[in-house]
Amino acid sequence: MMNKYAVFLRGVNVGGVKVLMKDLTQLLEQGGFSEVTTLLASGNAVLNSTVDDPLVVQEQCNELLREHYQRDIPTLVFTQQEIDELAQPFGLPLPEPVEQHHGYLTLCASALDARELGQAIAGLDEPYPYLVTGRAVQWIVAKGTSTTNGVAKLVQAQAKRRVLTTRNHNTMLRIAKILR
Repeated sequence: MMNKYAVFLRGVNVGGVKVLMKDLTQLLEQGGFSEVTTLLASGNAVLNSTVDDPLVVQEQCNELLREHYQRDIPTLVFTQQEIDELAQPFGLPLPEPVEQHHGYLTLCASALDARELGQAIAGLDEPYPYLVTGRAVQWIVAKGTSTTNGVAKLVQAQAKRRVLTTRNHNTMLRIAKILR
């Protein structure tokens, strides 16, 4: 039986790590995955595997990347069910004007990491709305501040000690559509 997964690479195309999506597709297919599709240039892939444990798929992806690029490029692997949950209507109301804001999802290695990230957001001096959903934390950012607002800075600091990566909710909607 085939299982469908979404794979999110962390930190590609920044800091000298260049992973072309056509190369990623080829690498994953050569590694035994099928129906590999990539989305955008930020390290998003959808694939099929006979393996039914997403952590095993994640380790396989990590090893393929490590061998090919001679460096660690961490991944997070989410099941189709998890993606379907994250692709529901965004859990926080976007402030007006809505078109000036984005809904973001910081994807975490575990539900515990997501809860701890949520607690850290709650502890910021300036209040920011957030919502923990499984292994992800939903938060809102004004356009143009996705790397400079308090949550973004906190996520950047947390990424030094945890495997996590952030995606726009619209990207998650597109990934869910590919998985279906």
